[in-house]
Amino acid sequence: MADVSDNKLINSIKSAFKPGKKPGADETQHKFARRENLIVFMAAFIMALSLWLIVNLNGSFNIDLNIPVEPTNLPENMALTETFPEFVQVGISGDGWQLFSLYNDPPSISITVDEGDINLFEQVRQRLSYLQGVDISKVQPLLLSVDMEPKISKKVPVKLHTRLSFQNRYGVIGSPKIIPDSITVTGAESLVGDIEEWQIKDTLKLAEIRENIMETISLEKARPLVELSIEEIIYTAEVSEFTEGETTVYIRTRNLPRGQNINYNPSSVTIKYDVPLKQYAEVSRIKPYEVYVPYSKIIEDSSGFVTPDIEQTAEEFELRLRSFQPKAVAYFSVLDQ
Repeated sequence: MADVSDNKLINSIKSAFKPGKKPGADETQHKFARRENLIVFMAAFIMALSLWLIVNLNGSFNIDLNIPVEPTNLPENMALTETFPEFVQVGISGDGWQLFSLYNDPPSISITVDEGDINLFEQVRQRLSYLQGVDISKVQPLLLSVDMEPKISKKVPVKLHTRLSFQNRYGVIGSPKIIPDSITVTGAESLVGDIEEWQIKDTLKLAEIRENIMETISLEKARPLVELSIEEIIYTAEVSEFTEGETTVYIRTRNLPRGQNINYNPSSVTIKYDVPLKQYAEVSRIKPYEVYVPYSKIIEDSSGFVTPDIEQTAEEFELRLRSFQPKAVAYFSVLDQ
């Protein structure tokens, strides 16, 4: 009988806390009551937490804080050779409320730099003396050794690696530009003296290009104690659609001795090239290439055939040699009578 009574009691408790509609109660009123109970619980919890903080934080505590530090008052003509620590560990004792505020928002401390050993304990204690009722028990590291060298500046070119791919028939006109193409680096003599160029770490990668390129690129400080005169550069390149051009040029002989003449068969070469669309009309009115055979090549040949050299003479145009025919021509020498 006892077991039966216990089971009935357990089932009654479970049914009382079971979510859902209470017998004889409206479902909307039930939801409102649950929300009201939750609000009351949260308010009680916040009040209890506040009372706990008021009671406990009124006491005295000891904590260790990582406080940010930065060097200051460096001589204008000197520079550090090693990085300054970003934080120092400070042991602090005092009122709980004040320590709670310090823990959430530790102040940054400026450390006066002198060559040799710096007493961090004394400087940190002096900088935090404005805090009433707070004692500094320790600072780690206690002493900091600082090395400095004469500061120098040097102008070096900027180096950027690129990996560019263009849409079919598109390409760059002229040479891409880096603006500015050089920067000034400043720092300790031993750190700056061996810098010959400033190489940007990341490669510029662009694909399916068909428009002019203008990319702003940040300069990362690969060496933390080296200052850069600027923070970013601009990479620009003019992009154009290319079309195919064709021209036929007669073969000439260079450095031909007096009294001698060389004839070729065939006597001309047909050249196919790519040209920017906007330059096509102007290029088609001229002979942008010269075809020639050095006389020394004929002297050294024993087969009766030579491959002519192709030279672009219209250098103001952005031409790309595609092919030329024929690849080799026969030749024979004609002596003047």
